[in-house]
Amino acid sequence: MDKRTALVLGAGGPAGWVFHAGVAMALAEETDIDPYQAALLLGTSAGASVAASLAAGTPLEDMVEAIRQGPSEEQRAEFTRLMTERKRSFRPLAPALARNVLPGGTGVGVAVSGLLPSGWFPTFALGRFVGVDQHVGWPDNLWITAVNAETGNTEVFGRDRTDLTVAEAVEASSAVPAMFQPKIIDGHRFVDGASASPTHADLAVEVAPDLVVISSPMTRPSRRPMCVLARRRLAAEREQLEAAGIEVLVIEPDEHHAETFKGFPRVGPERATDIVDIGKSATKRALA
Repeated sequence: MDKRTALVLGAGGPAGWVFHAGVAMALAEETDIDPYQAALLLGTSAGASVAASLAAGTPLEDMVEAIRQGPSEEQRAEFTRLMTERKRSFRPLAPALARNVLPGGTGVGVAVSGLLPSGWFPTFALGRFVGVDQHVGWPDNLWITAVNAETGNTEVFGRDRTDLTVAEAVEASSAVPAMFQPKIIDGHRFVDGASASPTHADLAVEVAPDLVVISSPMTRPSRRPMCVLARRRLAAEREQLEAAGIEVLVIEPDEHHAETFKGFPRVGPERATDIVDIGKSATKRALA
């Protein structure tokens, strides 16, 4: 295991999965960093899926191909059945979380998440991301973040608790409010870890690496409010890491890539190759 490097994989939707794969490929090709052997694989939302897949040793090419192909017919049928059985509600998920917008709270993202309705889509397919079902027990170097909708606090699966499967943690971390149903674990509802932070990169301080590599599709240049908030949060986390004497490398798409990401993979699954190349070029740009 490479005790020097922590690899942080942030939120970013389906295109983020492929972007992370491109970043990992470039790190392996251009540096002496082995993404599979990082001291810490820290994943949030889309990054949780890829981090769990890396921790299982899944070849990056297999990961990209599985994303390109999409869910099987059996998975699609199960998805449709679960959606049909669920009654759609427009009631706020957890109105009490709105208090987190106040000083001392966990932030605007968590507050907004509480005011959004529960999503309609089930999360089971997220937990079946390629390689995730290969885990028996919990890898020592894998942490996955999710937000507890009852408290507004971030829980770090793999650090705080390992009494659930990696697949369940991936589902919880990826349960985007207003889109996916919350993941229920021990009677508590969990939602997307990105509600609190796009990366949670500051957590890497705890493993005392020399270098933290952050792959962050969500903080690309954009005037969208969520991207603006994400960039502010990442900047604060980077400052904490650097204050601890840790070198930080941030890898992000640039403003020209938004159209390539849009609608993927529902529209243009063949764009996977282009998004891998974007991840590779962004990594080479950051290294330069």
